[in-house]
Amino acid sequence: MKELATSFPEYLNWVASLDNRWLDLFKPFKNFHYYHPKQKGSASIKKVLPAVTGKGYDGMYIADGMTASIKYAEAEFGACSQTERKKVRKALEKYCGLDTEGMIWIIDELKRFKIDE
Repeated sequence: MKELATSFPEYLNWVASLDNRWLDLFKPFKNFHYYHPKQKGSASIKKVLPAVTGKGYDGMYIADGMTASIKYAEAEFGACSQTERKKVRKALEKYCGLDTEGMIWIIDELKRFKIDE
């Protein structure tokens, strides 16, 4: 965000006002402040979420970032039926929703342990 604000200086104050509201969820896992064997050495949300909450991406039509990018490009720019576009959009909303909600669940879990970054 800070780099973006340097390119668009009119947003510099707005970005600065958000600074104390950011939490980098990678840090507590990368620094091993919290670790579960199910993470298998990874600090990725794809490993952390199921280890911390028991919820994960298994069985989803779109279950990882690479597939999300490819399916999005195919649906937006490829020769794709309207039915497939709708399927991809719904799957992307589900996938991105789990990423977002999953971060909230992870924060809630970390709060239980009073773990700092």
